[in-house]
Amino acid sequence: MPYLVDANNLAGRLKLLREPDFDQTLIELVQDYGERTGKKFILVFDSNDPLGDRYTEGNVTVIYTPRDAVYNNADDKIIELMQSEKRPEDWIVITDDMNIIEEARDLDIENISTREFAAELMPVGNLAEDSEEEDELSETEQGEISDELMGEWGEES
Repeated sequence: MPYLVDANNLAGRLKLLREPDFDQTLIELVQDYGERTGKKFILVFDSNDPLGDRYTEGNVTVIYTPRDAVYNNADDKIIELMQSEKRPEDWIVITDDMNIIEEARDLDIENISTREFAAELMPVGNLAEDSEEEDELSETEQGEISDELMGEWGEES
């Protein structure tokens, strides 16, 4: 039962996206987890390369989605992989992207949220719980956004 991972989505949950080699960090985390659990993974990353890339190391296949007329981003590749799978019900997709979740639901593919998987991947210091707090805006930030919107709406009148 392979796990199909929206890699940029998971990297964002783990607060890795700002790291220079976040993709390599995520690949190593998932490889270690896969070796411990015996699970297989397909990590699909966004890419700016028109040709993309694909390779397998142990229990992890890494796909950098080509940026061309067919693929706008990794989500397009993930959906294509799900649709072309002969036994999609054997897969599990890890994402928070609603388009992918809806397609998975239509194909009877189980979905695990990045929050849930991050907690499994990194149980010590549970980054998934930490990130929930960071996703919320402070009252000051909410006020600044409200003031900015009110200013824009006032200008349109």
